[in-house]
Amino acid sequence: MALNRTALLVLLFSLCGLLQAAPTDRYEELTGDQDDFDALEKEWKESTTDIPPLPDDGAWSEVPVDTLPKTQKAYLDLNTLSVSHKDYVVRYWLLIRSNAGGYRATFEGIRCATKEFVIYAYGDPKRDPAVRKVKAPKWKKYGRTKRADYRVELANDIFCTGEIPRQLRQIKQGVKGLFEAHNPFDNWTNDD
Repeated sequence: MALNRTALLVLLFSLCGLLQAAPTDRYEELTGDQDDFDALEKEWKESTTDIPPLPDDGAWSEVPVDTLPKTQKAYLDLNTLSVSHKDYVVRYWLLIRSNAGGYRATFEGIRCATKEFVIYAYGDPKRDPAVRKVKAPKWKKYGRTKRADYRVELANDIFCTGEIPRQLRQIKQGVKGLFEAHNPFDNWTNDD
């Protein structure tokens, strides 16, 4: 009887070992590679940033931003708007203009993955030079203040899809109020 139990336990452990070795992933099934691999996280490094000239008055496109006071409007320059595929930062000229004539233009970057922004330069067409670079730009978390932060709205509604930036054409469409329905399975195909 003890021999039968031992043989039964050996058989049971052998079957468990076979079950563990079965592919659990479509990649493993196709390649036969069942080794676990570590995701290699590269340290993030910011790309060099060239600051474009301050846009002319006719280049600005109004962006609907609900978190600004009713007396202020936000504008983006779609011609200098960029999305870097090296550091995944959305860079843009942003203008906040008030009904009373106040003018604040900044060349900024937003990093969707960390919910941070940076100001690279300030612009004012009445100054000479019109663009003043920030000597040591520092990344800061957006949305940390208790009052509404327009950068949170820009990031969530216009620039970012979760932790990754939207494509340039999607951002430009979003500024114009044309939003694409996002399907998380666009790139997924079932080969079964």
